[in-house]
Amino acid sequence: MEKEFRSVVIDALTEALERKLPVTIKNSANRSIIAFTATEGKIIMSLSRMPNMLDDLIHILSDALGAGPDLVYNRISMIKEDFIIYYVVWIRDKEESKYFIEQEFAMPQNHITFMSPKTISLIKDATIDLNAN
Repeated sequence: MEKEFRSVVIDALTEALERKLPVTIKNSANRSIIAFTATEGKIIMSLSRMPNMLDDLIHILSDALGAGPDLVYNRISMIKEDFIIYYVVWIRDKEESKYFIEQEFAMPQNHITFMSPKTISLIKDATIDLNAN
């Protein structure tokens, strides 16, 4: 991946961490979007329309964060159903992330491709109401 793009990705992640607000990178040529959301408890990267970039983005962010992701999944967009959104989550605080995990696993539309031992532990301890939706 190009050095300039790597720098843009790291800058977006840094801004999301500092401001605690979502930060997006948009590519108008292919209408793809990379979004970063960061809290004290978790970092979420979402990617639309460019699944071939997912592995490169995971490597960039894992190197920057010093740890691999804890959860990788995708689902059809709830807003516009013509594309899939890929999600990559780094859990930084198990207690804060517990509610997030409970909510995500209560939704059957997620296609999970990876879970870390940390995520599995949170799921085992979670109270998941599958009838909530």
